[in-house]
Amino acid sequence: MTDRERRRQADLTLAESLRVARRQDGMITRQQALQAGLTDGRLRWLVRSGAWTRAARATYLVPGADPVRGRARAAIHRRPDAVVCGVTAARLAGLDALPLAGPAEPVHLLVSRRGTRDPVQGAVIHVGEIEARDVHSLAGIPMTSPARTLADLALSFDRARAVAALDAGLRAGWVPDTGPVLAQLFGRRGAVGRRPWLAEVDGRSESPLETHVRLIVVDAGLRPEELQYEILSDEGGFVARVDMAWPSRRVCLEADGVGYHSAPAPAYRDRDRQNALVRLRWRLQRVTWRDVEHRPGWIIAQLASLLATPPATF
Repeated sequence: MTDRERRRQADLTLAESLRVARRQDGMITRQQALQAGLTDGRLRWLVRSGAWTRAARATYLVPGADPVRGRARAAIHRRPDAVVCGVTAARLAGLDALPLAGPAEPVHLLVSRRGTRDPVQGAVIHVGEIEARDVHSLAGIPMTSPARTLADLALSFDRARAVAALDAGLRAGWVPDTGPVLAQLFGRRGAVGRRPWLAEVDGRSESPLETHVRLIVVDAGLRPEELQYEILSDEGGFVARVDMAWPSRRVCLEADGVGYHSAPAPAYRDRDRQNALVRLRWRLQRVTWRDVEHRPGWIIAQLASLLATPPATF
């Protein structure tokens, strides 16, 4: 075989390996790669060159691999008795209220107490029991049910992040109410301290920012009278739907996410809407992530001042 023929054969075997990997979210096992025609020497070269990444022992991620599904498949390949759980299960299912994932975020796996606790590269092993009805499959990846996943998040997150995740789960229809989550918490370590959090969950919250702001004002004794409140004109026409409202005081609050409200078109619409609210004698407080993270006291002071001032009657 000539050098040209050998290079062509190598290209064909690599192409076949990539086809196999792409059917598996960018993950391929050593055995699959060898079956496609690669050699162990070529595999080592692909890893050393940075073209492929070793996800776990005898598993690899190719360029373009799904950062969650690919790594989850690799972890399950190493522990076929495990179930993806916690924040990894939530990311797989597309929950939209999670902290940003870092490049080194591990895959969370749940194994039975009867199973081994052997470590898996790039994974965190959790030990516990789970009934078969609480194991779901997503594209062939075994993972915890929505209710169990939300319960896991409640036990692993702080209060604000946990309530935000539960708000998002309720909003997305993962559970009809918090009852199934409470059932999944029963008897687990730390569950007693989390139960009061479930009373604070509200699926009307449309973003983690809204949830964080709501908890700040509730803790200050300024609980909103309404969430996602529709404000109408004097003629009954729709003017705005605000995140939180105190209609009795004609005060409303909006949680402004940086991405959406910073864009030119939404910013202009926000101004028009705010002008319309002022004409209707509503007073609006706008809050951002910066306020939540660096000056929650300012949020409380501003809102308390507005609520203490009687609404205009002219």
